[in-house]
Amino acid sequence: MGIVSAFKNAGTNTSASVSDKPAALDSVTQLLRLRLFLDQYDYDDIVIAFNSGASATYNPNEDSQYWPGINAPEGLSSFSADGVALSINYLPLPKQIPEVIKLDVESQQSWPFILKRTELDSLPKIYEVWLMDNYKKDSVDLRKDTSYAFNINKNDTASFGSNRFSVIVRQNPALAVHLLDFNAVKAATGAQITWTTENEENYTNFTVERSSDGGVTFDTLTAFTSAAKGDYNFSDIAPPVASDLYRLKITDLNGTISYSNAITLIYGNTINTITGNISIYPNPTNSIINLSINQTGDQTGNNTSANLFALQSTGLTSSPAASTPSSGVLYNIKIVSITGKIIKTTSSSQSTWQDNVSSLIPGTYIVLVENGKDNSLVGKSTFVKL
Repeated sequence: MGIVSAFKNAGTNTSASVSDKPAALDSVTQLLRLRLFLDQYDYDDIVIAFNSGASATYNPNEDSQYWPGINAPEGLSSFSADGVALSINYLPLPKQIPEVIKLDVESQQSWPFILKRTELDSLPKIYEVWLMDNYKKDSVDLRKDTSYAFNINKNDTASFGSNRFSVIVRQNPALAVHLLDFNAVKAATGAQITWTTENEENYTNFTVERSSDGGVTFDTLTAFTSAAKGDYNFSDIAPPVASDLYRLKITDLNGTISYSNAITLIYGNTINTITGNISIYPNPTNSIINLSINQTGDQTGNNTSANLFALQSTGLTSSPAASTPSSGVLYNIKIVSITGKIIKTTSSSQSTWQDNVSSLIPGTYIVLVENGKDNSLVGKSTFVKL
């Protein structure tokens, strides 16, 4: 976002604006504004802008240096990591190590002041924002309290300058993402993966992984950013015929990676039988695929192996490869990507089908055929689109 801020110097209000963010910054900037009040006419403003693309050290393309006004009765600035006094201070949000931002408060005379938080954008809940007073050994939670009263004594140098106040931004470990449950079970169409979390908000990344070599290597099945909803699921509709290990990889706001326990699902003859009910050819293909079904094992109760079916397309460009009497069974057919996204669907009542898949992106696809009456799985197979 653009930043427009007003700064008071030399007893009058002057404006300094930053309307365009530098190219290095990302699209989200969250602001903390502080104002040092002497009275309604004499005050000074600063902005601390949190952006993941910002530099902690002074960058003239991001930050604005602080220049004290001539004869100004008060002054307020914050310091970059390399000690430059700033009116606008761009910083990245901290990871595991807290961010300590030193402030400088100045006054011409011994006066009472109020340091006021005038703005605080919605930082992720995991972050605490504290104003620390090293002189009075006091602190204020800036998420809850908007102002802090204090005095400057010009006879006591510890009561002003660059060593009295600091803003500390740190993560609360109690608000970090927690995995409450992870499970993997066999389902009619493959493996159903579910998990429950708390505090994941919308800045946690989930990756579902599978290993079919005893955990030596893991492949990514899906990866996405959390939606702060707590409960999640994913279906692996093409588990290899093996002892398959499933686990969840969690990448938090810090970039820290953790894993769930691994759950093993064993796939053997049952999958082979279901796969054998369907044949797809040629495989691989770059244009035409032909599909046929072996109805003797289609779980429909119809043992007439000679039955053939031609699909009545509802979104597929398809044509019958043969025309024979209907078995009286309605079949639902789906072409699904390896990540579980349904690409095409149709229904039919006969037994060979031809389709042009030249428009599909190269990769592996799964074909599922279900009994339209009870949605039981008739057969499953894969083909490779070149």
